Amino acid sequence: MTEDRRGDALRLADMLAAAERLAKTLAEGKERFLSDPNALDATIRRLEVLGEAAGKVSETTRGRYPAVPWRKMRGFASLAKHEYWKVAPGRVWESVEALAEIRPYLARARADLSSRTVRRQ
Repeated sequence: MTEDRRGDALRLADMLAAAERLAKTLAEGKERFLSDPNALDATIRRLEVLGEAAGKVSETTRGRYPAVPWRKMRGFASLAKHEYWKVAPGRVWESVEALAEIRPYLARARADLSSRTVRRQ
């Protein structure tokens, strides 16, 4: 098994990229989202990326940003992969709406980690 050396800054960048794409889904509206199975599938995939990355972020970083629901993100990713039949479209939409409130915290964490990395070099 290869060691994963991506680090928190890159994981947060992945999370922010997924969150930005999900913001576009939100902007397109709930009715379009609920009527398009491909939009639902893409949204679930992006939420899975968020959850997987959240699960790999260090405890230290997670502790610095308690407003981010790290455990819930991981839980959704696990549910979507292992119990996909339980994923309700309305609940997915609610997750995307909640993410809009969390995105600034992710951006702050990413910026903080980037500035620390630059200072160390």
